[in-house]
Amino acid sequence: MNRQNLNYSKYTSRYSPRHPLAKHAVSQIGKLELRPQDIVKAMGYPQQHTIVTCDRLRHVLSSDILGLNGSDVDTYFSAHEFLKALLIVLDIPYETFADNITQIEFDLANYPYPLSQYRLRAVINFKFTAGANWMSRGVAASKANVYLPDDIAKLHHVERESIVQQCIHAHYKKYKGNLPYNGEINGYRLIVKQRHAVVDRIEYGLPECE
Repeated sequence: MNRQNLNYSKYTSRYSPRHPLAKHAVSQIGKLELRPQDIVKAMGYPQQHTIVTCDRLRHVLSSDILGLNGSDVDTYFSAHEFLKALLIVLDIPYETFADNITQIEFDLANYPYPLSQYRLRAVINFKFTAGANWMSRGVAASKANVYLPDDIAKLHHVERESIVQQCIHAHYKKYKGNLPYNGEINGYRLIVKQRHAVVDRIEYGLPECE
């Protein structure tokens, strides 16, 4: 590892950025060789608040929503103000990420956080032959995936149910009688996860196709 990488590790190892803006900010921290206490001091925090504010800084830069849900605030900055002050210190133009930040705030104001994750799959019975290797089995199994719109979690439950039914219908129409290893679709299963834990399973029968 060269000296530059050592410096990056020294100044950035406490952060686990998930959002593109956070990744850019952490990269900038490494380039500027800024310690957490240097950053919060430049943001205007008094010395007696250094430890707790450094924790807030780590939370913001490790959050997929940049801490904008206000779960970690203080008397100096709101969640939005904290982020703006941080960008100024890191010499990152706010305007570059303004639309992205606005979208996060809109989603937080209008949808639950975190959003549920939806996965829809066909329940298929394959008749694998003795010569079917792991690769061909994997390709066959991938046909069970039913792709849902990216914004499925943001839809009202009535609209979401309608979309699920449409996706099931389209998948069944495409793959009925057209699956490898004489695959037979027996139904569909919608898995709902919250914070990576399964919170609901919904079973669907076969649709009526014309």
